[in-house]
Amino acid sequence: MLMAPLRTSILPPARTPLEAALWACAGPFGLVFAYSCSYNLLLFAPSIYLLQIYDRVLSSRSGDTLLMLTLIVALTVVVGGVLDALRRALLGRLGAWLEDRLRPSVLAACLESAFRGDGTQSPEAYRDLTALRQFVESGACPLLFDALWTPSFLCVLFLVHPLLGAVGACSVVLLFGVTIAGDLVTEDATAKSGAALSRSYGRLAAAVGNIHLIRAMGMLDGTARLIHHDAQDARRESDLALSRYEIVMLAAKPLRALSQVLMMGAAAWLVLDYGKSPAIIFVATLMSGRAIAPVESAIASWKSLAMAVKAYRRLAAVLTVLPPARANAKVASQRPLSGLVVDNVGLKLPGSNNFLLKGVSFSLAPGECLGIIGPSGSGKSLLGQVIAGLTAPTHGRVLLDNTDASLGRSGYRLGYLPQDINLLGETINDIIARLDDADPQKVVEAARLVGIHDAIMRMPQAYATLVPNGGLVFSRGYRQRLGLARAFFGNPRLVVLDEPNASLDYAGERVLLDAIEQMKMANATVIVVTHRMGILAATDKIAIMEGGAVIAFGESEEIFERHLSRPQVASQVEPPGNASATANIPAQPVRP
Repeated sequence: MLMAPLRTSILPPARTPLEAALWACAGPFGLVFAYSCSYNLLLFAPSIYLLQIYDRVLSSRSGDTLLMLTLIVALTVVVGGVLDALRRALLGRLGAWLEDRLRPSVLAACLESAFRGDGTQSPEAYRDLTALRQFVESGACPLLFDALWTPSFLCVLFLVHPLLGAVGACSVVLLFGVTIAGDLVTEDATAKSGAALSRSYGRLAAAVGNIHLIRAMGMLDGTARLIHHDAQDARRESDLALSRYEIVMLAAKPLRALSQVLMMGAAAWLVLDYGKSPAIIFVATLMSGRAIAPVESAIASWKSLAMAVKAYRRLAAVLTVLPPARANAKVASQRPLSGLVVDNVGLKLPGSNNFLLKGVSFSLAPGECLGIIGPSGSGKSLLGQVIAGLTAPTHGRVLLDNTDASLGRSGYRLGYLPQDINLLGETINDIIARLDDADPQKVVEAARLVGIHDAIMRMPQAYATLVPNGGLVFSRGYRQRLGLARAFFGNPRLVVLDEPNASLDYAGERVLLDAIEQMKMANATVIVVTHRMGILAATDKIAIMEGGAVIAFGESEEIFERHLSRPQVASQVEPPGNASATANIPAQPVRP
């Protein structure tokens, strides 16, 4: 009985998707290693061939022996070429398989990382997967397997004579040191160049997204100047890194030639003074060349190898934030409904003690609607974002049906309408269905709920109508209705609406009130953040916020009578500019 917890505690941690994918490739990588071993073993054939020519063919002057040795070595060379081609083809397939296997997990991890506040690392990590696949498919990857055989070739040189082995080992160490030095002298400039280039691309993307505003306000030249300045910084740092790398290459090339000269000279000296076979000159040259070749190739492809290592580290770091697998949707749908609980939620600015939300607590039963009101800057929208899971609280928790809803993983249990409406999708159907291949009838039901179905059907392609530029071609009122249809789609358990009637006319607001009543009848919990009094007619409870805290909470009629009937309080809720839009809507909450 006492050993069970101990066995549980020493279980190995779960592998990340990257580690699991690499373990799944253990067999194919083992086959590549076997091909590499066979290929490198066959590279000894030319050296043995030379030794046999000097020791047997030249002494016996036998043409048959020369013919047979030549045929055998030729066959080994052909087999070695086939093995090299096979391992490269296998690595290419492995690279494509790894990308296909990891793409969904990397995409999910990038989105999760962006949700947690690291929006800059996410696109880079997504590109890293392609960089990793390209490295596996490239010719630089087999060098890793060939480099393992460098000690074997050096051992052969030591067996021939310690002097030859020492010359070969010193050459390898010096060339490897030059490679490391080249990476060190260019690392800082390369990093600065990449950062400047990222800034330039970021500024360009922001300018394209706001081109109309930039052009209208005469900011086009200034924006172009900033983008060009960052591009120049990137080019300057890149040129600096290239010049330093060229200096390193200038030192590496003569060093490679010098090592060959020293090897041949040392072998010739052994022949002259110690009576060694002249064949060791060619054998020593070939073996040193085989030992140095992976290091020499690593110098040429060191950048790609370093980039692949950095890409692997970034991918491993990003995949550690991947959330656990979501529970089955059927299990979630069978969970008993217990409503929404906001338990002592607080939020403060990072690095400070300034709380934007202060100990907010309340609960709502299924089918209840809460109106959150208060002056500008009181924390209404921020509380709505925390309830919707867009922002994680510093302390406290948000529970929906006894499960944590503060992590933004509610999926179809959540409907959310932000103040700044972003319509994601190529068509109207994509926008309302949340980019999912959903039942078209459910999309129509959501559109009917907000009174936009007839307007959609009047379009040339109805729900298949393309929506360019995120729906900016539509009026704000039309975009708001599309956002409401998206929020109500899929029978969500929780709906958070931030200023849902800000751009609606009287008829649109009446439709919104009816839609909220239908969501309540479906046992959905509805949160409405608003400045306008008319929407309060659909609420069951009202919370008044001030300074990040809830100063009043209770039944709508009670809160209205105690707090909202005073003109000075009502003026904070209903801006004067919106008075005409709600003049015909009763100030007192109306119950159906």
